[in-house]
Amino acid sequence: MRPVRTSFACAALASLLSAQTAPSPAAIWEPASPALAKKAPGSPAYGLVLTTSLGKLLATSLAFDPGTHKPQVRVYRIDGPAGWGPYRSGLERSLMFSPAMKRPADNNALHWSWYRDYFSFTPAEKGSAADEAGLDQSKYALTRIKHVDQSTFQWDVAALVYHITQSPTIVVQTIKLPLLFGPSERTYTIQNRRVTTLPAPDDAELVNAPPNLEAQKALASPEPWRELLKLRSQTAIHAPLPGVLDGRKVWIVRLPTQPAKDKQAGQPGALEFWKTDPGTGAFEDGLAEVYPEPPGGFGAGQSLRVSGVWYRLQALSLEPATGRLTRLALEPWKANVVALLAGRTLASELGSQPQLPLWESLEQTANDTLLEWKTLTFPGELEALDLKSAGALVVRIEKGMLALDLEVKGIRTRVDAAARATAEWKAQVELAAKEGRPAPATPAPSAESERLADLLDQRKAILMAVLGNAKQALASLRR
Repeated sequence: MRPVRTSFACAALASLLSAQTAPSPAAIWEPASPALAKKAPGSPAYGLVLTTSLGKLLATSLAFDPGTHKPQVRVYRIDGPAGWGPYRSGLERSLMFSPAMKRPADNNALHWSWYRDYFSFTPAEKGSAADEAGLDQSKYALTRIKHVDQSTFQWDVAALVYHITQSPTIVVQTIKLPLLFGPSERTYTIQNRRVTTLPAPDDAELVNAPPNLEAQKALASPEPWRELLKLRSQTAIHAPLPGVLDGRKVWIVRLPTQPAKDKQAGQPGALEFWKTDPGTGAFEDGLAEVYPEPPGGFGAGQSLRVSGVWYRLQALSLEPATGRLTRLALEPWKANVVALLAGRTLASELGSQPQLPLWESLEQTANDTLLEWKTLTFPGELEALDLKSAGALVVRIEKGMLALDLEVKGIRTRVDAAARATAEWKAQVELAAKEGRPAPATPAPSAESERLADLLDQRKAILMAVLGNAKQALASLRR
């Protein structure tokens, strides 16, 4: 296990640049070895290697935001020979960060030099460039490295190691911490050796990468995203499934769920619907819809909208060996009128946390379907009702209206509460800014809307008209 100092920030870089105070070069990128990419959580087997001044990174696990369709990746630092440069000093596996000791109340306890940040190291490999340059530890292992080539690399061991392995020559400034007298400092010039045998492409560990401006700048252009999409499409599990919907060609891709691992958050699976073959890399306008996989997985009856048209999922099949999508059967969506008459809303058809625009669209489509049924189909069905079935229909609709009434009131109450919470949060943010305190956490946005409540109110009106006709038919049957 090689000791490193790292920031375990979850790095999911989107195609945008952070503000920066000085220009930063863009990273150089190239396709990653599948053997290296398989070491990432979920074994994606594809990715891009981004070469920056601070080290090499792996960008992989391409996904698209369901709402904005913006591409996202997970970025890992390549820590080990496959991520280093062509030179070796003999220190690469022995460096550690040695943080400053906390100064006690008695300032005379130790010399001031003990209370500074340093790099520490174990003895260099025998016969290595560092060993031949004379860099060694004192008898009590009190020698520390102050800087290399006049830089501390922000005390990032991985950045220092990458710099060393990129440099034919390095200048190392050391300090020997004192026990009795003052510290002594020495400077070593190390002539690094160029490797004669390239390391295996997967001879490295992947760790969560801290933010990197050069990588962000590279990912601000569309070219690496196109290449990532092409590479992803070439893997067995992400191979696009071609099909035809209403005379239009579509390509469907299944992303498997990635479970959480160590400090890396999990990634939900998804179904992607493309208007153009994703194997071409055309991600800007080619993606039609993205559906996150529900907790129980995609199943028969799931409602999906593709290019503005709603469908129901009939069947989904995967190749056992690879998990590749081999069959997806869809049928035009038809509302379950009996369920709508009973006051059912359609959130459950879109998963446990449906996206609000999709939810609103589906409820609007259900209203349109119910209205057409009321005008074109219901009159004929009324004539076939007997006394018992007519009475049952009246009761079902009345119960449905009561259920919808409670649902609408609940939505409006929750939307109002969310609006008040947002207003209170804004006031707290302004007060915190005046008092110099940290701003409070942003409240969660409402998962519902006034428009959703309005759509369900419209359904109540449609049900009221249906109820009126049903009651007239029931009255006629009782005479």
